[in-house]
This record gives sequence, structure tokens and C-alpha cells, in this order.
Amino acid sequence: MKKQAIIFFFIFFVSSHFLSGQNVSFNTNCQQAYKQILALHLDSAGSLLSQETKSDTGNAYVPYLENYISFVSLFVSQDRALYNELKSSKSKYFNEVEKLDDTCRYKKWMLGNMHLQWAVLKIMFGDYISAAFEVNSAYHLIEDNTREFPDFQLNNLSLSVLKIIVGLVPQQYNWFLGLLSMKGDIEKGKKQLDGFLSVTKSDSLYAPYYYEALFYSAFIEMNIHPDQKKLSYFINEAESINNDVTLITFLQINLLMRTGENQKALDLIRSMESANQNMYPFFYINYLHGECLLRARRFEESIDELDLFTTYFRGENYIKDAWRKKAWAAFMLQDTLLYHEYMEAVILKGAPKIDIDQEALTEAENEQLLGKDLLLSRILFDGGYYSDALQILNETDTSNFSDEEKVSFKYRVARVYHQMKYIEKAKKFYKTTIDFSEVTDNYYAANAALKLGEIYEAEGNLSSAKDAYATCLNMDYKQYRNSIHSRAREGLKRVSE
Repeated sequence: MKKQAIIFFFIFFVSSHFLSGQNVSFNTNCQQAYKQILALHLDSAGSLLSQETKSDTGNAYVPYLENYISFVSLFVSQDRALYNELKSSKSKYFNEVEKLDDTCRYKKWMLGNMHLQWAVLKIMFGDYISAAFEVNSAYHLIEDNTREFPDFQLNNLSLSVLKIIVGLVPQQYNWFLGLLSMKGDIEKGKKQLDGFLSVTKSDSLYAPYYYEALFYSAFIEMNIHPDQKKLSYFINEAESINNDVTLITFLQINLLMRTGENQKALDLIRSMESANQNMYPFFYINYLHGECLLRARRFEESIDELDLFTTYFRGENYIKDAWRKKAWAAFMLQDTLLYHEYMEAVILKGAPKIDIDQEALTEAENEQLLGKDLLLSRILFDGGYYSDALQILNETDTSNFSDEEKVSFKYRVARVYHQMKYIEKAKKFYKTTIDFSEVTDNYYAANAALKLGEIYEAEGNLSSAKDAYATCLNMDYKQYRNSIHSRAREGLKRVSE
């Protein structure tokens, strides 16, 4: 998943548990409300908090969770009208938590998390300057709380999240972070987060935070320098958790899709849809379902599922890519008229804010659709059907390919060989892809350099890894630039230490 998506999803379930002290109580009503929020049963959660307010008007946990419900409903729906409506109630929740005594170790921690949630929402809805100041408030509140209460382990959960998010900010905005005195460090954040995950397994006081810590750890592992052994560990952990915890089910679906377990992802999505009839509408799941069906070559069903997403989802992200994937399905069905209709919608619908939508728009505007064999090999590769993808590539006639198609072909072959553990062959085709960097402004050559650097790093050849990461950072291209460069910078940092 791309950098924007990392930032959005990484904050999705910031919450608190087992609070004790003056005017803060994680009692039965609040515990049940929290569980309902994790299941996206937001109406039920709201009812429970209303009951709690009637019995204890001074419990600061109530406004904290009410703010959390607002955050989740906006994050899931991405409904701008709802955003404009709910942000007016933001100050009410903050004012209630502010009433806590300054000696309460939960006060700044809760306020910091609330600021962070609103920062994510403001980024999502384009209020970038305001979002930066929300992040700044969260960062310094949690830092202050860490100094004042160094043994309070929940600080480590929040601070690790902030370090990673700030570390993901593109280099061109580092000057702004300097003005706000914020520093990010992705690797330190990951280690701190892993440490807190261990705490949730060894200390019963922090055990309720296991879901959040697992979600954060796994999600960042998927997107920044993924380690296959750790991904397998996270999949096993997620499988052991009941499917009524929507947070973890959503994580598991993403893990399965990312590791090439397309059929398992399909099965889990179907079970999720049938088991969560009272769930707050989560149309992004329809997008993932449509993508899985496309990868399984069930093209008509894929179009139907993606239709649900583009019809009912009220946000702007992933809309262009959903129309593009419908166009791909139509292309595979040899429906040229429908293909062009869908590609026209790519241009007209949604907004090019995130990498995958930008790529879809570029493809539609420049009519960059690859040949059927190359496209199908890409779809199959994304689903983990590596042998099928390689067979198609081996049977492809490249004699009349354009330069763009040649570099795409080399890149696709390299990616398949890499996933199939044919490392020497993967190296060869990655190097050939890099040689084509001058004939295309696509991301293929840059990502090939990144992947080559990761191979060398895994082999312990740090000098070659450093050269490959540096090559990636020196390339000029637009698609996925921030996310690829972020990973290359982190790689260069690792092998240079």
C-alpha cells in the first residue's frame, strides 16, 4: 500500500483502555462501546456511551470515545458533508478531556491521540496546513507526557506512531517539520512499536492494546521493507483472532493480498460480509473484493463488485483506480466499447490525490494500456499466481514492442522471478530494467533499483545495496515517487550505519 495509505490506515484505531484515576474510568459500558467500535458497530457504541453519560457525567473516557466514533465514521466513509458536520463538535470533546487534572497521566496522552486522529482526517479532506498543526500538537503532547510519566507504556505506542508518520513526510517538506521542531525516525518507531507489542503479551495491564499494536506493526511491515518471516508471523497472529474484530479482519485481508494469497483473501472477505450485517458501511471492502476477483480472472464479478464501490462510496480516493480496474476487466472480456467508457470515467471521476489514482489517470490520459499479455501477467502477479504469470511472459512475442512495453516486460519478469526466489534471474532482469531508465518516465526502473537494493541488503552485500538505493534516488520519474524514494532513503540509511 502507498505512503498516503500508510499514514491513513496507520492511525485508524488509536484508542485507550484500562484507564484509572480521577474522572477517567474504563468501565463495562466503555469496554463494550470500545469493542463495538472495533467491530464498526458505531450505533451500538454510541448507545452504550449515552447510557454511561447518564450514570457518570464526569467520565472523560466518554468524550474520548465519542471523538473516536466521529473519526472512524469519517475515515471509513470519507464523506465530506459528514466531515463538515462533525468537525463542529470537535471542540466539545476536547474541552471535556481538558477538564482532567494536569497530574493525570492520561490527559495529554488522550488529547495527543485526538489531535492525531483529526490530523489524519484533515489530510484526507485536503486541510493540509491545519493538519500539520494537529500533528504538531499531538507530537509535543505525547513527548511532554513521556517526560512527565516515563513509566507509562502507552506513551510508547503513541510516540512510535508519530515517529513513523513524521518519518514518512517527503523530504521537500522537512523544512516545515524543522519549524515545528518535529523529528521522525521510521526504524526507531518500528522498534519502539515492536517493543510495545511485546509488552501487550507480557503485561495484563496493557493486554487490551494488543489489537492496535498488532495492526500498526503489521501494516507498517507490509509497506516499508517487508520481511516475509514477519509477515507470516502477523498472518498467523491475525488468524487466531475472532473475525468479529473488524480491525484485525481488515488487516488480515490486506496481509493475504500483499503476500499473494488471493483465494484466502476472497474467502475471508465473503465471511466478513456475511458476519457483519450491522457494520457501519465500509465500501472500501467492495473495492478490495473487486480487486481480488479481477486477480482470480472472474472479470464480470469483479466489475459488479467495483460498481458497488464507485456507486456508494462518498470519498474521492481509489475511485479512479476502481474505474481503471473495471476497464481492465472489460478489456479482458474483449468489450472494447465498455473499456473506453470506463477509461473515460477514470478521467472524470474521483481525484488524483494518492499514487494509485495518479497512475490510473496517467494511463487513461495517455492511453498507456499495455498489451493483453503484459496486463494479464501483471494482474496474475498481483494475485500471487506467479507460475501462470511467468508462463504468459515466456510465451509473449516482444519483437514489435515499444520501448515502454519492453521496459514493462523486463520489469514484470524480474518481479515474478524475485517472488519465485529465482534471485540471480531476478537480478539480471532488474539490471536490464534499470538500463531502460532513460527511455521512460515510468516507475519501473526506480522500483527495480529499489528491489535490487533490497536483494543485495538481504545478501549482506551492503556496498552494492548502497549503490542500488542511491541509483533509485537519483532517478527522475513521477509515479509512486514519494513512496519509492521513502523506502530507498530508509534502505540507504540502514546500509550506511
